[in-house]
Amino acid sequence: MDAIVYLVDAADRERFAESQRELAGLLADDGLASVPFLVLGNKIDLPYAVSEDELRHGLGLAQFTTGKGGGGGGGGGGGAARLDAGIRPIEVFMCSVAKRMGYGDGFRWVSQYIK
Repeated sequence: MDAIVYLVDAADRERFAESQRELAGLLADDGLASVPFLVLGNKIDLPYAVSEDELRHGLGLAQFTTGKGGGGGGGGGGGAARLDAGIRPIEVFMCSVAKRMGYGDGFRWVSQYIK
């Protein structure tokens, strides 16, 4: 497996705990220890969708994302080669599949980690 794309309904706060448990289970799987994770917060076109920070916290990822800049922790820069060895790339991107926006940035981000 080259990457995991985890899609979350950013407008359904009531299910964040369930999504967090499922995501935590995947992240804990030793077989996926080096697999990059792209988390997409969908439905940002709805007025009651949460912000990226709210989703990041709701899924328990506040301290675990590696940055959208392409490589270092917390926003980093450079390319995938700069990611510290042993650190799994994981990042949250907000999107609207219905409006066809946002997910392209996420797929571009994760594609740099696919060999």
